[in-house]
Amino acid sequence: MKKKEIRRVVFTLLMAAVCILIFYPVIMMVLVSLKDDVLLAKEPLSLKTSFAFENYRLAAEKMKYGRALFNSTVLTICSGLLTTFFGACGAYAILRAKRGKKFFLILNALFLMGLALPQQVAMVPLVLWMQKLHVANSIFGLILAFTGANAAYAVFFFSGFVNTVPVTLEEAAYIDGAGPMKTFLKVVFPLLKPPMVTLLIVIALRVWNNFMYPLLLSQGEKARTLPLTVFFFKGDLSVQWNILFAATTLVILPLMIVYFILQKQIISGMLSGAVKG
Repeated sequence: MKKKEIRRVVFTLLMAAVCILIFYPVIMMVLVSLKDDVLLAKEPLSLKTSFAFENYRLAAEKMKYGRALFNSTVLTICSGLLTTFFGACGAYAILRAKRGKKFFLILNALFLMGLALPQQVAMVPLVLWMQKLHVANSIFGLILAFTGANAAYAVFFFSGFVNTVPVTLEEAAYIDGAGPMKTFLKVVFPLLKPPMVTLLIVIALRVWNNFMYPLLLSQGEKARTLPLTVFFFKGDLSVQWNILFAATTLVILPLMIVYFILQKQIISGMLSGAVKG
């Protein structure tokens, strides 16, 4: 065999091994979720399955899947859109401000400090403020919390891309009579679409999979998200692993469906957003 063929075979085997390592936990999760109690007790780690789809019905009923899915979807979409929009506004104001430059520099420093500060440190003040504003235990309160928690990252993310927008385009808009807000919305904001897609994907994953914020800020059942519902499957004395794994599969299933439907748009958006043009 030639060296190129040997390298190709070795590379293929390595990629196959990596794929197995990545997908093996997911495959085992689905297989365990389809086992009945008898097979799970006898052969919990085997590839056998009894196709007990009843586990998914029981999991959906126990976790109130419809309400939790609605809460997670609304929370993810609203938090992603608000974080993206206000992050772009903040980056543009900090970098392009002509008046109050010192104020925006201080504001930028505060945003950078927000990146360095662990979110766990702010949990107690956040809970207290949510209670004072009477938005605790609600989806609206969680949207505000996630938007504020990701604002510093969004501003830092957009700062590099706003710098690439030619100032001459903004000056031409000013000559035509546009103000700062109209210039931003009509000229700068459309040019930030590629990084917006990238940021939306990052924020969506952060919000959808987040467990700590919903646990601390939404104690009632009405505002529970999908990751939080899985937490309540654990009993004090025992755990039904097949039902728990069915619930976990139901949690990750919506994101997988969205990815497979929009994978071309997601990949193209992330690639275009990764390069400053």
